[in-house]
Amino acid sequence: MKKLFLISLIFLSINSLAQFATMFNDTLKPFGEGGYDFACVTQDDSFYYALGGVNNYEPYWSNMIVKYDKNFNIVNKQKYIDIAWRYANYPYNTIVVNEKQILTCPQVFNDSATFGKIMSIDKYSLDTLWTKIITHPDTIIANQPNSGQFSDLTSIKQTLDGGYILTGNYNKNCITANLRSFLLKIDSIGNVEWRRTYPNISYLYDIELTPNGGYIVINKNWGTIIVELDSIGNIIWQQKINTDTINANVSDMSYSGNNTFVGIVKYIKNGNISYPEYGLIVFKINISTKQIIWQKKYNIYKSLKCVGLHQAMGVETLSDGSIIVNGTVIKYGTDYSAFILKLNTNGDSLWTKTYCYKNSNISRSQLNDLMACDDGGFLGVGFYSAQAGGVSTAWMFKTDANGLVGWESPKPKGKSEIFKVWPNPARDYVNIEFAKNLKQESEIIIYNSLGQRVKTLILQKQQLEKEIHLQGFKTGIYYFELRANNSIIGTGKFIKE
Repeated sequence: MKKLFLISLIFLSINSLAQFATMFNDTLKPFGEGGYDFACVTQDDSFYYALGGVNNYEPYWSNMIVKYDKNFNIVNKQKYIDIAWRYANYPYNTIVVNEKQILTCPQVFNDSATFGKIMSIDKYSLDTLWTKIITHPDTIIANQPNSGQFSDLTSIKQTLDGGYILTGNYNKNCITANLRSFLLKIDSIGNVEWRRTYPNISYLYDIELTPNGGYIVINKNWGTIIVELDSIGNIIWQQKINTDTINANVSDMSYSGNNTFVGIVKYIKNGNISYPEYGLIVFKINISTKQIIWQKKYNIYKSLKCVGLHQAMGVETLSDGSIIVNGTVIKYGTDYSAFILKLNTNGDSLWTKTYCYKNSNISRSQLNDLMACDDGGFLGVGFYSAQAGGVSTAWMFKTDANGLVGWESPKPKGKSEIFKVWPNPARDYVNIEFAKNLKQESEIIIYNSLGQRVKTLILQKQQLEKEIHLQGFKTGIYYFELRANNSIIGTGKFIKE
């Protein structure tokens, strides 16, 4: 079968065993012409499953799932059409897979109402097994003509008993500005076990399971509040996070072990609601002690003059304790790009990178979900649009463990490379020779094939060459970044024999 998206392969050496890490950056229209997007992605031991939307110039918008093997060959795809409804999917957290089925929770709507819909999909054939519409909690008011009811589902997670817990938001009493949240617990075949509404909780877009069988969410009702709940949705305790903002309804959480969770929220940096400029707050909390372990602020890619964060954001804790934060950053006007921020276990920044389809000058590339892959790299999904308001195309990119989709050193316009690396492969030492004297103090950061930082070297202003001694370096491929003023000005690689 023809391989999809494959642009480049790099050779990784891990404990003297060789494996290939796929890297690519491409778009897809799996059902012909029309508009497409990917909203979420998940995986099992053998396949990736990308959930998205389709608009084939039909009177309704449909859903789709594209199934890939671990070499990113398409092995199946399916479009889901309901002529009574149009479909939309929230980014992140709206698809899960188990031994037999995939569950998704799209938003379905028409001209008069919006609901959440749970869909069970056979993970082998991608055929629909069952569906269930989740109606508005305020039944009496919602059933009145032209009530303007709004009730959707925003995330789904599998629970220890084989069932599922879902978050949702609804307009209380069908009043547009009166948004409140609810939790919904179902069994493995969609039967509702319980639903709880919360008069003082709103903007729920994620839920995580706690080690004691309960749940934890981020409440965005006039502030940022961490809420722990028991196994049937009763509130146990709440803890406020200082975010310098009133209503930044973008957040996500990830379990990081030992009763700790890492969370992210958007905050307004300059405090000006009329002209907001957004940044990120990342925090780590221990739910046993109910204490914030650390809380740090980040301005994502300041050199891009970002003025806001677009749509959703996600956070994931990796097996080594490091943290991956990701989302979409607005660059200039209507241009936006994906970003990945990698932190260590203490929340210190290791690297930040942005991504767009084919690195075009006009970048409208939105990241809707990101996941860690078996080879240590990251798989991102979203959509790309060539112009503001134009037809979108499903977008997918795959990086290596260092967050790169290629290791070519950038070149100045019409000029030669920034530096040369020799000898390469190398045994005892490697030289990095710069095309021009460095204009400012800089640093070289070296990573191994797992993305772990192994050495940092300081470069002086006017320096023209750096010799790196390789004693203690294991055989394999190493990658490096040349940085100045916290910005990457060049990347490269060398092989240690």
